[in-house]
Amino acid sequence: MSQKDEWIDISKSKNIDEVRNTKEYKDWVKSIKERDNEECVLCGANQHLEAHHVFSFKNFVPLRLDLDNGITLCHWCHKKYHAFYNLENTNPVTLLKFFKEFRF
Repeated sequence: MSQKDEWIDISKSKNIDEVRNTKEYKDWVKSIKERDNEECVLCGANQHLEAHHVFSFKNFVPLRLDLDNGITLCHWCHKKYHAFYNLENTNPVTLLKFFKEFRF
């Protein structure tokens, strides 16, 4: 852990880039991708993968590093989801609607 990481409280920080550069957050992303077998849970792609928060990163701060609050999406599916539901409406209801509409 770098000295900079020691001063960041992930559960309270509002600076997204600051949080995403911590070891804890990077470990969370890695764990989500590994759990989902390194593929997009929507389309099955195995490249350009990203960890998506089921409950909004911004609005559900205590869940930021909860493994049950993450799924793996490819970049295309992730961007498309947020184009439909923006960042604030990230929740299980909108995610299920998106899956029903776009799952291959």
